[in-house]
Amino acid sequence: MRALLRDRYGPVDTLRVATVEAPEPGPGEAVVRVVAASLNMADLDHLLGRPRLARLGTGLVRPTNRRVGVDVAGTVERVGPDVTGLRPGERVWADLFDSGHGALADRVCVPASALSPLPDDVSFDDAATVPHSGSLALQCLRSVGPVRPGERVLINGAGGCVGPFAVQMAKASGAVVTAVDHGAKLEFLRDLGADEVMDHTREDFARGDRRYDVVLDIADTRTLLTVRRALAPGGRYVLVARRISSFAEKAVLGPLVGRLSGTRMGTFFWRPNQRDDLVELGRLIASGQVRPRVDRRYGLDDAPEAFRRLESGAALGKILVVP
Repeated sequence: MRALLRDRYGPVDTLRVATVEAPEPGPGEAVVRVVAASLNMADLDHLLGRPRLARLGTGLVRPTNRRVGVDVAGTVERVGPDVTGLRPGERVWADLFDSGHGALADRVCVPASALSPLPDDVSFDDAATVPHSGSLALQCLRSVGPVRPGERVLINGAGGCVGPFAVQMAKASGAVVTAVDHGAKLEFLRDLGADEVMDHTREDFARGDRRYDVVLDIADTRTLLTVRRALAPGGRYVLVARRISSFAEKAVLGPLVGRLSGTRMGTFFWRPNQRDDLVELGRLIASGQVRPRVDRRYGLDDAPEAFRRLESGAALGKILVVP
């Protein structure tokens, strides 16, 4: 079988497609034939070995795990001893962030407990876009409490991997959504349902006159004191952290700044691959409230080019890799 591998931390050029031995499931494991996978910023971070503190778990000098890819949708091919509740041919999906990665391959062997049944009315392509980024968006919105109809929600960094899901989920709650990204993505964000769009290269949401009930900071580009100006009285701010320093600032100082300003500010502790989240995401997709958007499809041999597309920041939606 074929798999995308990396032998060291580094740029996209370190990736290579190699022929490897087909996996054999051990006790408690299952082999999934990959129908589709998608790329996330977490995959790029994993490739580059950032943040450096994460290398305590992934290998200080070289990665201990050479496999790449977290979002997977496919069918169960084989199961190992003692596996119950899964059968060959069953449609499944998962975020393999804490289950060994390896979605960018013909097949992947994972703990059977990491796999969730994929609803029949959700396509493999749609399913592959969702587990990582969709769960981040869902948990982020939950962390600010229920978004009520008519509330003004601003999403900073709305055009990336997580943002399009957050825009659609906020709209499904009845919010008035302002989506912030660079100018080339504004029409895409309008098509997602955003009521207002803002080009961050021309306008700073934190220095304007408008105030928002909820600010979701996916881009992670503002300090607490700067973003506080954009919150309405009683407003809520939450960070989807990409930098450890920013996470520490929002987690430690956010509650204090919030109390002093009559708002709620902070971040949240993401839990990957929660089965209840995938059930909810499947319902949102099946109902049409969330429509996954695919920017481009690549074969496995072209996966390095898919990573370059992700790294460029130009993608309008998720990037699929289809073995």
